[in-house]
Amino acid sequence: MKSTLIILLFSALTFILFIGCTANETETSQAHFELPDDGVQIVDAWARPGRDNGVSAIYMHVLNGSAVTDTLIAFSSPVAGLVELHETFDRGDGMMGMRESEEPFFPARSVVSMQPGGLHVMLMQLNRALSEGDEVELILTFSEAGEITITAPVRSPG
Repeated sequence: MKSTLIILLFSALTFILFIGCTANETETSQAHFELPDDGVQIVDAWARPGRDNGVSAIYMHVLNGSAVTDTLIAFSSPVAGLVELHETFDRGDGMMGMRESEEPFFPARSVVSMQPGGLHVMLMQLNRALSEGDEVELILTFSEAGEITITAPVRSPG
């Protein structure tokens, strides 16, 4: 139990350092994307590689074409024991940190970009290693749009 906690904490700290060096790129603009006529659409999803019992992250663009703000109320993945929506933030000491996002809202008629250094879906307690070329299933449940299942290819950033 104690060694599992140490491994999880070490993995989380390593991941924070790994993604914390990039700028915050979360945006809520409609640039470069055509919104769906209604509902939520997920595009350009991808996941980072990760070690068995380690962590990874999934990035994507969430397109909300509906006339109402939608809220992400649940998410899960068969490859992770724990899935959370996280955001990278400036700790104020010249370092970046990561925390669970308290506002999983997707405004009406907008695009929210989840990218390295910003908002992302965190996969923790991986039950297998994720290597480039693998695929990760993620189930997102929205208050208005309902359940959306995506498959994200695993690749290194860049």
